[in-house]
Amino acid sequence: MMRINYKIQFTLFTICIFFIGLGIFEISNEGLKTGTDLFWQISAFIPFVLSAIVFGINLYSRRIKN
Repeated sequence: MMRINYKIQFTLFTICIFFIGLGIFEISNEGLKTGTDLFWQISAFIPFVLSAIVFGINLYSRRIKN
């Protein structure tokens, strides 16, 4: 299994959190839409949420091992 350096994982984690924040900021400015527009509005930052969860788990589990 490929191991990624701790600093690189943290950098990727912060980038994901940044884009999640941008998505939330955009939704708060425009308000929630309805129907398929709501799906497209939310799906724009779902990959960043999933990535942040994966990187967060990796960082947390590595911290427990040490």
